[in-house]
Amino acid sequence: MYIKEELEKYKDKNIRLYLDMDGTIAHYELGNANNYDLKRPLLDRINKIKEINSLFPNITLYVLTICHEEKNILEKNEWLDKYLPEVIKDNRVIIIRNPKGNVTSAEKKRDYLNSLETTDTIILIDDDPRILNAIRKDNKNNVILYKDSILSD
Repeated sequence: MYIKEELEKYKDKNIRLYLDMDGTIAHYELGNANNYDLKRPLLDRINKIKEINSLFPNITLYVLTICHEEKNILEKNEWLDKYLPEVIKDNRVIIIRNPKGNVTSAEKKRDYLNSLETTDTIILIDDDPRILNAIRKDNKNNVILYKDSILSD
């Protein structure tokens, strides 16, 4: 599994592994951000994350995801409780994006990651190249970025 090889590089460091949800660990249909309880889990990826969690004691799992409405926070938490409870509630960062606002999802995630004050190594796995590029351009915490395909063999 390629991701294990990559994570081996950081085995002597404390890692915060942030996972996107929509399109990374849950099936996402463009324009359908509601009814999260009906989202199909990407089980092969979830199983790899569970394996990583058991193999690498230096890694702490986090979720970093965007939603459009307050009710989506509850839906996403319930989905995580069911499919990936290894991400404890305190490590679930679910940011509401105001669709009428002028701040994009990419900027929201970038700003969150840039605001972290930690000596841990931060890794983000996300499916959206706009998010990865926004963070790459302004990466105050030297976040290590991976496209979601790292979870596929």
